[in-house]
Amino acid sequence: MGLFDKLKERVSEKLAEQAAKQGKAAAKKSAEAALSVAKDAGRKLEEVLFGERDELPPGDDAPKRTDGPAERKRKEQARKQKEEDMGERLRAADRRVKERDARDAEEKRVAQDREANRARVEKEVDDELAALKKKIEKR
Repeated sequence: MGLFDKLKERVSEKLAEQAAKQGKAAAKKSAEAALSVAKDAGRKLEEVLFGERDELPPGDDAPKRTDGPAERKRKEQARKQKEEDMGERLRAADRRVKERDARDAEEKRVAQDREANRARVEKEVDDELAALKKKIEKR
């Protein structure tokens, strides 16, 4: 029975470790949620005391349920502008990549043409040299 007791103990330890990990994750999520609620309450209090903000704080551009309609609209516009800017940057990067690829292909083609011309000229020179050697040998 000692073998089964050891096996049972190992399994229960592993289950306890997994439960502890899940407990830590749940505690972290609840702490994040509490922090978010506190930030929202602070924002609402700030709006009541000082009026609406003109600018968004960095990294805080997602509209929340507790935001006012003006702030939601402002955040939505900021998000759309950010998406448009990112799209434009991606399109510009894509154009640069395509231009670079085209330029590289053209350079490669030019290098191949240059190599083909060099080989052709070298063959012509070798042929001329061979013809001259034959001519000299005949004399």
